[in-house]
Amino acid sequence: MPPEIFASYSREDQAQVFPIVDKLRERGINIWIDQEGIHGAKLWSQEIVNAIDNSKVFILFASAKAFLSKNVTKELALASESDKHILPIFIEDAEIPAAMKYQLAGIQHLVHEQGQTEQTADNILRTLGNLDIQSAEPQPTAAVTPSAATKPTSRTPLVAACLVIALAVIAFLLFRGDSAQETSTTSAATKIYKSTTDLCVVTVHNTVEGLEVSEENRELREELDAKLSRFKDYKVDKGKAVSPDATTQELLEIAKVLDAEFILTATIESDKKRINVKLLNVEDGRNFWSETLRASDFKGTGDFIDEATGLIAGRIAGHDGAIHRDILKKALLKKEEDMTPMELLQMGKALWEESTSENMVKAIDYLNKCVQLNPDISTAYAILSEVYLEDIRGEYNKIPDAMKKAKESINRAMDLNPSNAIAIIEQIWISWYEKDVVSVKLQVESALKANPYEPLVLASAGAFNAMTGADYQSGIKQLDQALKYNDTPQGWYYLGYVTYYISINNFESALEFSLKMSANTHFDLPIVSALFWLNGDKVSAVKYYLELADKYPNFNVKNFEYSMDAFTFEKAVRNTLSKAYSEVESAAKPSE
Repeated sequence: MPPEIFASYSREDQAQVFPIVDKLRERGINIWIDQEGIHGAKLWSQEIVNAIDNSKVFILFASAKAFLSKNVTKELALASESDKHILPIFIEDAEIPAAMKYQLAGIQHLVHEQGQTEQTADNILRTLGNLDIQSAEPQPTAAVTPSAATKPTSRTPLVAACLVIALAVIAFLLFRGDSAQETSTTSAATKIYKSTTDLCVVTVHNTVEGLEVSEENRELREELDAKLSRFKDYKVDKGKAVSPDATTQELLEIAKVLDAEFILTATIESDKKRINVKLLNVEDGRNFWSETLRASDFKGTGDFIDEATGLIAGRIAGHDGAIHRDILKKALLKKEEDMTPMELLQMGKALWEESTSENMVKAIDYLNKCVQLNPDISTAYAILSEVYLEDIRGEYNKIPDAMKKAKESINRAMDLNPSNAIAIIEQIWISWYEKDVVSVKLQVESALKANPYEPLVLASAGAFNAMTGADYQSGIKQLDQALKYNDTPQGWYYLGYVTYYISINNFESALEFSLKMSANTHFDLPIVSALFWLNGDKVSAVKYYLELADKYPNFNVKNFEYSMDAFTFEKAVRNTLSKAYSEVESAAKPSE
C-alpha cells in the first residue's frame, strides 16, 4: 500500500521535522518523506511526483526556510493542482510568500512548539482522523457495554465527542420549533461589520510623574492624526498620553476603550532629531512593526516631523502597508467562511497582485463576499474594478461584460467615498486602457490631492507618466516617493523605471529593475527575456523565453505587443522590446 501522507520540508529543518515524523510512524502512519537527498538530484525526482500523486494528504512543515525552497514550492503547487488535502504545520512563525498564498488561503493549520513533539504528533493524528487517514495501530477506545460491543468504535475520542454534540444539536433543531429558527436567522443576518480598520494613536508624557505632553510630542501626534486620516480605510482616534514606561497591557487597555484593532505609539526626542514608533495588534498584543527615524536620514531642507510622519503613515496604512499585511497574514490561516470583510478584502488584493486567470476568478469571489458582508467598503469596489479590468488586459476572458462590471464597481466605490484616494486612482486604469489621457491626468491630480502619502497613488501616477512617456521626470519622482513610503513594494512599481531606462538606451539599468518585478507573469517574463537579449546574455534570454513558453504555451510576439499597447508604452520603447523579443523567439525555436 503506497504511503497516504507526503511530507514536504526544508532539509535545514530536519532536526525538528524528523522526530515528528518518527512519532507518526510509531503510531502506524504510513508517511513518505525525502530523507535520502532526492532534492539534491539534478532533476526533480519522478519518485517525488509519484509519491505526491499517490498520497491523500500533503503535510507542509512550514518555516522561513521552507518558504524559500524552490522544491517545496513545486511540491505544494503539485499537491494543490492534484486536489490533495493540504495540512500546514508551522514549526516557526513565518510569513507566507506570494507564491504560496493561493494554495494556503483559508486552510486551517497546526503549530508545533519546540519540545512538544508528542503533542504535535497527537494533534496531527486527530486532524488525519477527520480526513479518513487511519493509523495501523488500534486507537484506544472507551469501555463499552455488551449491548454496544458490536457497534464500530470511533477513530478518536474527539470524533466520538463531536458525534454526540452533533446529534444533540440536530435533536434540538428538530424540536425547538419554527420561532427559535427565525430568531437565529435574524440574528445571523443582522451581524454588523466595521467598514474601517480602527487605529489609535498615542504619545507619551514628558516624565514618568508628570502628565504634561511636550510641544514636540503634541505636534508629532497631530501630524500623524492628520496624515493617517487621509487613508479612508481607517478610523483614527487619538488616545490619551501614556507614561514613558507604559506597559503593553496599559497600551492595549487604551485601545480597547476606543474599540481599536491597532495602536500606534510615537515619541520624539526633545532635540527633534529622532522619532520612535511601534505598532501593536490589540487582539494578541504583538508589536509587529517598529521604526526609529533620524533627522539625518532625511535629505533636503524639509521639516523632519512632517517628512517622518508622511513616511510612517504610508508604511503602516498604505494599500499594502504593515497593517494590511498583518490582516492578510491572519486571513491566510482562517477558513474562508470565518473571514471578516477586511480579511476578504486583503485576500482579494493579494490574489489580484499575483495575476493569473485562476487568481483573477478567485479574487473576484473574495471581493464579492467582502461586499456581501459589508456593502459600504469603498476600497473593495475599487479593487474589484481593477480585477475585472485585468481580465481584459491579461486576455483571460473569464468574466462576461468585464469592462461594464469594472465601470460599475469603480462608480460604486466613488459613490460610497468620493475622497477615497484608492478609489480615485483606480479610475485611471480604465481611462488609461481607453487611451483617455485627459481623464487620467485629472484623476491623478485629484488622487494626489486626496492622499499624497498613499504608495498606490504615487506608484500608479508614476507608472502612467513613466510607462507612456507622458512625463518621465515626474514619473520617476513619483515612483521614488512610492518606494520610500512602501517597504514591501509590489513588482509592478518597478516597471516605470524599466521603460524610462529603455527610452535612454540604458539596458543594463532597465534589466536590473526588471528583475525586481515578480518576473513570473505573461507580462513580466517577455520583458526580462528581451532585456537579457539586449544586454548580450542570450542564454538567460532564451531561459526566460522557455519559462514563458512553458507557462503560457500560446503566448507570442503579437500577445506581447498587445500587452504593451494596452499600457500605451512609449513607441520607441515598445519597438525596442518587440524587436528584441522576436529575436529571442527565433533563437529559441529549433531550426526547421
